[in-house]
Amino acid sequence: MKIFGVIHLKGLPGSTSNSLPLDEIIKLAQNDINTLTEGGVHGIIIENFGDAPFVKDNLSKRSLVSFTTVVSKLDIDQKLEIGINVLRNDGLSALAIAEATNADFVRINVLNNIMYTDQGIIEGKAYEVSQLRSTLNKNIKIFADVFVKHATPPYGSKIENHAKELLERAGADVVIVSGDGTGEETDMSDLKKIRNIVPEGKLAIGSGLTVENIEEFSKISDIGIVGTDLKVDGVLDNPVELKRVKDIVSKIS
Repeated sequence: MKIFGVIHLKGLPGSTSNSLPLDEIIKLAQNDINTLTEGGVHGIIIENFGDAPFVKDNLSKRSLVSFTTVVSKLDIDQKLEIGINVLRNDGLSALAIAEATNADFVRINVLNNIMYTDQGIIEGKAYEVSQLRSTLNKNIKIFADVFVKHATPPYGSKIENHAKELLERAGADVVIVSGDGTGEETDMSDLKKIRNIVPEGKLAIGSGLTVENIEEFSKISDIGIVGTDLKVDGVLDNPVELKRVKDIVSKIS
């Protein structure tokens, strides 16, 4: 299993949660990147987590420029795989930022179908995402959530059907399975259903991984995306702690 750490950017200029100057946001992100790198992660996902409450699917131009500026000024080891996630669900902006900053992939919470979220009903834009991706100067992979956290699928939906459609109809390269919310453990039965559908190397866990359960989940999933458990005391708003990173990475080495 590869371990991807998450950089939760503080509220960016352009969001209602912004309280820090851009230089301070960059400094805090760089500190976490340095710790994750020293701890031995295989990749990093950078997301505008501090922008809550999130705009549904159209990041403001000011926030888009701020996000791009932050990533472009970060010093990141080229050996790491770098991803961009624009919350809540702006895959087009994520692709634009990824191309501008030479990132390797984007995470899109709702690529196809619809989900009921705290931002309202979000409809996937797989066609628009595919169309833009085809024009880019870099091959950028798409990591797509199935039954994304902090959301509810339409009544009668089956997670295995959605996962299959992500791969066969929506253009996803990697499918992400998560728990119900940030830091909440992924349901093992859901993960096993998806494992039977998703080819080797293309299945990721998007929440709830800890030093206690990482070995069990690594037997099934190819990628583990870890945010909360790598922070000091396991608290989301705290900085990344080196020991916690090393402890998780050592479990799958």
